[in-house]
Amino acid sequence: MATPPRTERPVWTQALDLPPLPEAQMREQLAFVGLDETAKRQMYLDGEPLLRHAADWVAAAYDHLSRFAPTAKALGWEGRVPEDELYLRRTFFSGWIGRTIGVDTSDEFARYLFHAGRVHAGYGPDRRFVPPEWVSLSLTLILRMFSTVVPAERLGLWTSYLGVQQEVMRAGFEAALELEKGRTVVKVDALGLALPALPEPLEVRIPQGGTVLDAVLKVLAFRPELRDIALEPVQDAEEHAGWMEEVTRWRFKPRWALLKNGRDVAYLEGLATRLKTGDTLTFLPPGR
Repeated sequence: MATPPRTERPVWTQALDLPPLPEAQMREQLAFVGLDETAKRQMYLDGEPLLRHAADWVAAAYDHLSRFAPTAKALGWEGRVPEDELYLRRTFFSGWIGRTIGVDTSDEFARYLFHAGRVHAGYGPDRRFVPPEWVSLSLTLILRMFSTVVPAERLGLWTSYLGVQQEVMRAGFEAALELEKGRTVVKVDALGLALPALPEPLEVRIPQGGTVLDAVLKVLAFRPELRDIALEPVQDAEEHAGWMEEVTRWRFKPRWALLKNGRDVAYLEGLATRLKTGDTLTFLPPGR
């Protein structure tokens, strides 16, 4: 008797639970703190005086970071501050403070903040880990600088705005840390049209005996750029305390494939395919 063909398990048939995209998180949290267009118009009144001091504040912030021993150590600046690295960091910081003074709440800025969190977790060009407490405390220093210019009646708005920024950065930071939890180490890469969203192979740790799904969830939480092109939202409902609430889940777009060591997992066990240390998982889009 002939062996029946294996059941195909394409990856786009299963809905995935993922954290909100950075821009969705930022919109929700801005709404929570009441930072609407009316509040932003009030904050715009502080723009000109804040900009007059911004360059001095950037210089003062990095002077403090380089002189304070724990932050100098975290940044690798013990003994000598590399001028080229200092220039890059001040450029990045200047861009951030300019956008902050302009009360940027755009989706693109949310992605920028999320990426900053990834960089602080050691996934930037220099692979340097910056402990989260120094990031949080640096924001409090900026707020203290702002308080020398901003009237007391509007300082609360700036406090709320910086608080939301911190939470979006924290999401990027925590998504990066999740990549490093687990005993099984696999490599994740992308081909074709997916390559710009994951330009370099990523080392991902998953639990021992973990599956393709475990790795995919970590990578898609860490790289929302990949979610943009690979997934589509699916509206669903869940019961909470007797109430039905709408939730957004995600599903691979049709004809996307995931390869385990070059083999399409649809012909293995789909997203339940187990992975072991040394395996490579590849995102392969249609059209290649």
